[in-house]
Amino acid sequence: MLNKRDSVGLIDIGSNSVRLCIYKGNMRNPDVLYNKKFFCGLGEYRPGTKEITKESEKKCVNSIIFFNSILDEIKTNQNIAICTAAIRNASNRKQIVKQISKVFKGKVITLSGSEEAELAAKGVIAAIPNACGTMIDMGGGSIELASINKNKLNKIKSFPLGILNFEQKDKEVKNFIKELSTKHKLQKNFYLIGGTFRSIARCFIHFNEMPLNEIHQLKINKTHFKSLRSKISTLNYEQLSKVPKISIDRVKHLHIALKVIDQIFSNTQCETLIYPRYGIREGYIYSKLPKKLQNQDPTEISLNLIAKNRCRFLLFNQRSFNWIEKKYLQFKNKKLSNERLRVLKLACQISDLGWEQGSKNRAQYALSSILNLPLIGIGYNEKILIGYLVYLRHCKEILSKEDCDKKIEKVISYLSEEERSFGYEFGSIIHFLYSWSKGSSAALKNLSLKTDLQTQFELSEYQAITKTNKVYKLFELIRSF
Repeated sequence: MLNKRDSVGLIDIGSNSVRLCIYKGNMRNPDVLYNKKFFCGLGEYRPGTKEITKESEKKCVNSIIFFNSILDEIKTNQNIAICTAAIRNASNRKQIVKQISKVFKGKVITLSGSEEAELAAKGVIAAIPNACGTMIDMGGGSIELASINKNKLNKIKSFPLGILNFEQKDKEVKNFIKELSTKHKLQKNFYLIGGTFRSIARCFIHFNEMPLNEIHQLKINKTHFKSLRSKISTLNYEQLSKVPKISIDRVKHLHIALKVIDQIFSNTQCETLIYPRYGIREGYIYSKLPKKLQNQDPTEISLNLIAKNRCRFLLFNQRSFNWIEKKYLQFKNKKLSNERLRVLKLACQISDLGWEQGSKNRAQYALSSILNLPLIGIGYNEKILIGYLVYLRHCKEILSKEDCDKKIEKVISYLSEEERSFGYEFGSIIHFLYSWSKGSSAALKNLSLKTDLQTQFELSEYQAITKTNKVYKLFELIRSF
């Protein structure tokens, strides 16, 4: 069992590469301190056999020796090496595991196919707590399937069929398609894990010039996929190699990922492909957490830590949300969904982000900072919406929605009209609350929407706080929503 504040060094020994990730911080949403891989080709067996070659074995062992030195530098609490399909299916598995165990300063685990599928699916649950659909994890030597519903897993299956051998295993391809078309036929959402699947997402982001270079919770529907596949088919190897964040090795195998996705859409009722940030490594960490920690909101954990480190008015930010919930919404007789309340609470939590920047740059800086945070547990649009709310908290042109929006139109174009209206309304309120109180949570105590602002100012204990004409206009603006 992992503790809340452990640090973990986790080596993922896959069919293509050997990767070390070091996690530190709150284990429900840990920081990744180190992420490095070496291509070792363990899944490229000796021709006609299932034997890992001496060359690949040597590369793997040397990678682990190097990673030991990193683990010594960072001084992690726990170190684990996870062996997957390449070693699991190898005829010389015992010899390879023995060599790894000799040099690695930690515990070595060889996962079965079903264990690998289960951990990958738990990675999806950790990153997207309300996930519902089928997880597909495609690595170099295997494909794993599992259905997810209300944090429960079933229909777990692993196939010895991966990027490296997909085109040589017709029988296994047929078995995989049969599994899709029978046990996963009715699923609407498919969660894709694996480097080559991620490369498809990178192409989608690049060709659509999306404002966020963000894979987590990226969604691709059937129509968009067909368009993307057509685009990729017109490009040669050199052109695809220029897509940002796609390695040369991944470009070679893009066509296989496209074939697998074709099978998903052809044999199921899939409507949406969804990309989680997490996979098998994070699924392993999640599986070792106590239930209480698993159930915590990972987005709130991350933003709370950011607020403590980078914001000044923690109590004020909390009471801003309380004021909106208890006074503004009641005054307006409005009711927000739980999802909207959560977004609003998270935005208030970090509404002071960017305070140290110059006033001209503050709003853009806050928005950019939020969009680049590696958050989990939150949707694509929700992240943009939080950024928009905090942007408006700082925006000097707050009295004109048009002036506020035109500077960031490309980013907020992904929001619906309803989301943009919500953002401007509540971003204006957060802006007003700070303008009125200058960060003093005590100044919010008796603030009311029922009485005109001048009267409240004259009766207030905080008359030392200068009130500009803009504050009065903001007050009337929020009363008019």
